[in-house]
Amino acid sequence: MHLKEILEKKALCQLEEVDEVGEPLDTDELAEYDSLLIGAAADCVAEIADVLGSDFLPIFDVFLDLILGYYKPSNAVSERSTAIGCLSEITNNLDAAITKYTNVLFSLFMDGLASKDAEVRSNAAYGVGVLVEHSTEDASSHYTGILKALYPLLESSNESNQADNACGAIARLIRKNPTAVPLSQLLPVWLKYLPLKSDHQEDLVIYDTLSFLLQNYLDEVKPFREILANIFRAALSNEETLMSEEARAYITSL
Repeated sequence: MHLKEILEKKALCQLEEVDEVGEPLDTDELAEYDSLLIGAAADCVAEIADVLGSDFLPIFDVFLDLILGYYKPSNAVSERSTAIGCLSEITNNLDAAITKYTNVLFSLFMDGLASKDAEVRSNAAYGVGVLVEHSTEDASSHYTGILKALYPLLESSNESNQADNACGAIARLIRKNPTAVPLSQLLPVWLKYLPLKSDHQEDLVIYDTLSFLLQNYLDEVKPFREILANIFRAALSNEETLMSEEARAYITSL
Protein backbone atom coordinates (compact mmCIF):
# COMPACT_ATOMS: atom_id res chain seq x y z
CA MET A 1 0.00 0.00 0.00
CA HIS A 2 1.96 2.99 -1.34
CA LEU A 3 0.14 5.65 0.67
CA LYS A 4 0.90 3.80 3.89
CA GLU A 5 4.59 3.57 2.92
CA ILE A 6 4.71 7.32 2.27
CA LEU A 7 3.10 8.16 5.62
CA GLU A 8 5.54 5.78 7.29
CA LYS A 9 8.34 7.59 5.41
CA LYS A 10 9.43 4.28 3.96
CA ALA A 11 8.75 4.94 0.30
CA LEU A 12 11.82 4.49 -1.90
CA CYS A 13 11.81 8.15 -2.92
CA GLN A 14 11.97 9.15 0.77
CA LEU A 15 15.02 7.00 1.42
CA GLU A 16 17.18 8.57 -1.25
CA GLU A 17 19.56 11.25 0.00
CA VAL A 18 21.44 11.85 -3.26
CA ASP A 19 20.31 13.26 -6.59
CA GLU A 20 20.44 11.56 -9.98
CA VAL A 21 24.18 12.23 -10.34
CA GLY A 22 25.05 11.03 -6.86
CA GLU A 23 25.40 14.43 -5.17
CA PRO A 24 24.02 14.78 -1.62
CA LEU A 25 20.63 16.49 -1.56
CA ASP A 26 20.18 19.69 0.43
CA THR A 27 18.60 18.97 3.84
CA ASP A 28 16.06 21.80 3.53
CA GLU A 29 15.20 20.67 0.02
CA LEU A 30 14.64 17.12 1.27
CA ALA A 31 12.38 18.35 4.09
CA GLU A 32 10.32 20.47 1.70
CA TYR A 33 9.95 17.61 -0.76
CA ASP A 34 8.99 15.19 2.02
CA SER A 35 6.39 17.62 3.38
CA LEU A 36 4.78 18.02 -0.06
CA LEU A 37 4.72 14.26 -0.58
CA ILE A 38 3.14 13.59 2.83
CA GLY A 39 0.56 16.32 2.22
CA ALA A 40 -0.36 14.80 -1.14
CA ALA A 41 -0.66 11.33 0.42
CA ALA A 42 -2.90 12.69 3.18
CA ASP A 43 -5.12 14.36 0.57
CA CYS A 44 -5.42 11.03 -1.26
CA VAL A 45 -6.46 9.24 1.94
CA ALA A 46 -9.20 11.84 2.53
CA GLU A 47 -10.42 11.47 -1.07
CA ILE A 48 -10.58 7.70 -0.72
CA ALA A 49 -12.76 8.20 2.38
CA ASP A 50 -15.06 10.39 0.29
CA VAL A 51 -15.41 7.72 -2.40
CA LEU A 52 -15.82 4.71 -0.09
CA GLY A 53 -17.89 6.26 2.71
CA SER A 54 -18.49 3.81 5.56
CA ASP A 55 -16.56 1.12 3.64
CA PHE A 56 -13.46 3.18 4.42
CA LEU A 57 -13.59 2.35 8.15
CA PRO A 58 -11.33 -0.73 8.04
CA ILE A 59 -8.80 1.32 6.05
CA PHE A 60 -9.12 4.22 8.47
CA ASP A 61 -8.13 1.90 11.31
CA VAL A 62 -4.84 1.39 9.43
CA PHE A 63 -4.22 5.08 8.75
CA LEU A 64 -5.51 6.84 11.87
CA ASP A 65 -2.46 6.31 14.09
CA LEU A 66 -0.11 7.12 11.20
CA ILE A 67 -1.85 10.44 10.60
CA LEU A 68 -2.07 11.24 14.30
CA GLY A 69 1.67 10.67 14.48
CA TYR A 70 2.21 13.81 12.42
CA TYR A 71 0.42 15.92 15.03
CA LYS A 72 3.08 15.34 17.70
CA PRO A 73 4.53 18.57 19.18
CA SER A 74 7.94 17.57 17.83
CA ASN A 75 6.69 17.62 14.24
CA ALA A 76 6.91 20.62 11.95
CA VAL A 77 3.92 22.97 11.89
CA SER A 78 3.23 22.01 8.28
CA GLU A 79 2.95 18.33 9.26
CA ARG A 80 0.72 19.11 12.25
CA SER A 81 -1.52 21.16 10.00
CA THR A 82 -1.59 18.39 7.38
CA ALA A 83 -2.60 15.84 10.03
CA ILE A 84 -5.47 17.83 11.45
CA GLY A 85 -6.60 18.99 8.01
CA CYS A 86 -6.65 15.42 6.69
CA LEU A 87 -8.62 14.14 9.67
CA SER A 88 -11.07 17.04 9.33
CA GLU A 89 -11.76 16.14 5.70
CA ILE A 90 -12.11 12.44 6.56
CA THR A 91 -14.57 13.41 9.31
CA ASN A 92 -16.67 15.32 6.83
CA ASN A 93 -16.45 12.63 4.15
CA LEU A 94 -17.46 9.74 6.42
CA ASP A 95 -20.67 11.40 7.61
CA ALA A 96 -22.26 9.45 10.52
CA ALA A 97 -19.74 6.61 10.15
CA ILE A 98 -17.22 8.87 11.91
CA THR A 99 -19.10 8.36 15.21
CA LYS A 100 -16.81 5.48 16.23
CA TYR A 101 -13.90 7.92 16.41
CA THR A 102 -15.71 10.83 18.08
CA ASN A 103 -13.73 10.89 21.33
CA VAL A 104 -10.24 10.76 19.86
CA LEU A 105 -11.05 13.31 17.15
CA PHE A 106 -12.82 15.68 19.53
CA SER A 107 -9.75 15.75 21.77
CA LEU A 108 -7.53 16.36 18.74
CA PHE A 109 -9.61 19.21 17.35
CA MET A 110 -9.99 20.94 20.70
CA ASP A 111 -6.23 20.76 21.18
CA GLY A 112 -5.77 22.19 17.70
CA LEU A 113 -7.99 25.16 18.50
CA ALA A 114 -5.44 26.19 21.15
CA SER A 115 -2.48 25.90 18.76
CA LYS A 116 -0.13 28.84 18.23
CA ASP A 117 -0.33 28.26 14.47
CA ALA A 118 -3.17 29.84 12.51
CA GLU A 119 -3.44 27.06 9.93
CA VAL A 120 -3.70 24.39 12.62
CA ARG A 121 -6.39 26.43 14.42
CA SER A 122 -8.29 26.93 11.18
CA ASN A 123 -8.28 23.23 10.31
CA ALA A 124 -9.29 22.38 13.88
CA ALA A 125 -12.24 24.77 13.71
CA TYR A 126 -13.48 23.10 10.56
CA GLY A 127 -12.85 19.68 12.09
CA VAL A 128 -14.76 20.25 15.32
CA GLY A 129 -17.69 21.69 13.37
CA VAL A 130 -18.06 18.77 10.98
CA LEU A 131 -17.51 16.28 13.84
CA VAL A 132 -20.43 17.75 15.80
CA GLU A 133 -22.47 17.86 12.60
CA HIS A 134 -21.93 14.24 11.56
CA SER A 135 -21.33 12.24 14.74
CA THR A 136 -24.44 10.68 16.23
CA GLU A 137 -23.07 11.29 19.73
CA ASP A 138 -24.69 14.21 21.54
CA ALA A 139 -22.07 16.96 21.86
CA SER A 140 -24.36 19.55 23.46
CA SER A 141 -22.60 19.27 26.83
CA HIS A 142 -19.42 20.43 25.08
CA TYR A 143 -20.98 23.42 23.31
CA THR A 144 -19.83 25.98 25.87
CA GLY A 145 -16.24 24.76 25.70
CA ILE A 146 -16.28 24.67 21.91
CA LEU A 147 -17.69 28.18 21.61
CA LYS A 148 -15.12 29.55 24.06
CA ALA A 149 -12.33 27.93 22.03
CA LEU A 150 -13.72 29.32 18.75
CA TYR A 151 -14.12 32.90 19.94
CA PRO A 152 -10.41 33.91 19.67
CA LEU A 153 -10.47 32.75 16.05
CA LEU A 154 -13.36 35.11 15.31
CA GLU A 155 -11.30 37.96 16.71
CA SER A 156 -8.33 37.04 14.50
CA SER A 157 -7.25 38.68 11.25
CA ASN A 158 -8.68 35.64 9.39
CA GLU A 159 -5.18 34.36 8.67
CA SER A 160 -5.56 30.92 7.05
CA ASN A 161 -9.35 31.48 7.03
CA GLN A 162 -9.57 30.76 10.75
CA ALA A 163 -12.35 33.29 11.40
CA ASP A 164 -14.38 31.97 8.46
CA ASN A 165 -13.96 28.38 9.60
CA ALA A 166 -14.94 29.35 13.14
CA CYS A 167 -18.13 30.94 11.75
CA GLY A 168 -18.84 27.74 9.83
CA ALA A 169 -18.32 25.65 12.96
CA ILE A 170 -20.76 27.83 14.91
CA ALA A 171 -23.34 27.39 12.16
CA ARG A 172 -22.95 23.61 12.39
CA LEU A 173 -23.39 23.67 16.17
CA ILE A 174 -26.56 25.74 15.84
CA ARG A 175 -28.01 23.56 13.13
CA LYS A 176 -27.26 20.31 14.97
CA ASN A 177 -28.87 21.40 18.25
CA PRO A 178 -30.19 24.98 18.36
CA THR A 179 -31.64 24.50 21.84
CA ALA A 180 -28.12 23.90 23.22
CA VAL A 181 -26.94 27.30 22.01
CA PRO A 182 -27.64 30.57 23.87
CA LEU A 183 -28.91 32.27 20.71
CA SER A 184 -29.61 35.65 22.32
CA GLN A 185 -25.96 35.87 23.41
CA LEU A 186 -24.36 34.13 20.45
CA LEU A 187 -26.13 35.75 17.51
CA PRO A 188 -24.84 39.33 18.00
CA VAL A 189 -21.28 37.99 18.24
CA TRP A 190 -21.52 35.55 15.33
CA LEU A 191 -23.37 37.87 12.95
CA LYS A 192 -20.69 40.53 13.43
CA TYR A 193 -18.30 38.39 11.37
CA LEU A 194 -20.66 37.77 8.46
CA PRO A 195 -20.55 37.69 5.48
CA LEU A 196 -17.45 35.52 5.32
CA LYS A 197 -14.26 37.11 4.07
CA SER A 198 -12.70 34.47 1.83
CA ASP A 199 -13.56 30.82 2.54
CA HIS A 200 -16.79 30.73 0.59
CA GLN A 201 -17.16 26.96 0.86
CA GLU A 202 -18.41 27.68 4.39
CA ASP A 203 -21.09 29.99 2.95
CA LEU A 204 -23.28 26.97 2.28
CA VAL A 205 -23.73 25.98 5.91
CA ILE A 206 -23.90 29.63 7.01
CA TYR A 207 -26.88 30.56 4.83
CA ASP A 208 -28.64 27.22 5.33
CA THR A 209 -28.41 27.87 9.08
CA LEU A 210 -29.60 31.47 8.85
CA SER A 211 -32.57 30.35 6.74
CA PHE A 212 -33.31 27.63 9.28
CA LEU A 213 -33.25 30.12 12.14
CA LEU A 214 -35.55 32.57 10.36
CA GLN A 215 -38.06 29.82 9.68
CA ASN A 216 -37.94 28.12 13.08
CA TYR A 217 -36.63 30.60 15.67
CA LEU A 218 -38.05 33.90 14.46
CA ASP A 219 -38.52 35.36 17.94
CA GLU A 220 -34.84 34.90 18.74
CA VAL A 221 -33.78 36.31 15.36
CA LYS A 222 -36.17 39.29 15.21
CA PRO A 223 -33.87 41.71 17.10
CA PHE A 224 -31.21 41.17 14.42
CA ARG A 225 -33.33 41.54 11.28
CA GLU A 226 -31.61 44.75 10.19
CA ILE A 227 -28.18 43.18 10.63
CA LEU A 228 -29.33 40.12 8.70
CA ALA A 229 -30.70 42.28 5.90
CA ASN A 230 -27.28 43.91 5.50
CA ILE A 231 -25.56 40.52 5.54
CA PHE A 232 -27.92 39.12 2.90
CA ARG A 233 -27.58 42.23 0.73
CA ALA A 234 -23.79 42.01 0.78
CA ALA A 235 -23.81 38.26 0.22
CA LEU A 236 -26.20 38.35 -2.73
CA SER A 237 -24.20 41.11 -4.40
CA ASN A 238 -20.97 39.10 -4.17
CA GLU A 239 -20.62 36.67 -7.06
CA GLU A 240 -18.29 34.48 -4.96
CA THR A 241 -20.97 33.78 -2.35
CA LEU A 242 -22.18 30.19 -2.32
CA MET A 243 -25.73 29.27 -1.30
CA SER A 244 -27.87 26.21 -1.71
CA GLU A 245 -30.78 26.72 -4.08
CA GLU A 246 -33.19 26.47 -1.16
CA ALA A 247 -31.38 29.09 0.93
CA ARG A 248 -31.02 31.49 -2.01
CA ALA A 249 -34.69 31.17 -2.90
CA TYR A 250 -35.76 31.76 0.69
CA ILE A 251 -33.43 34.70 1.31
CA THR A 252 -34.33 36.47 -1.95
CA SER A 253 -38.02 36.09 -1.04
CA LEU A 254 -37.66 38.03 2.21
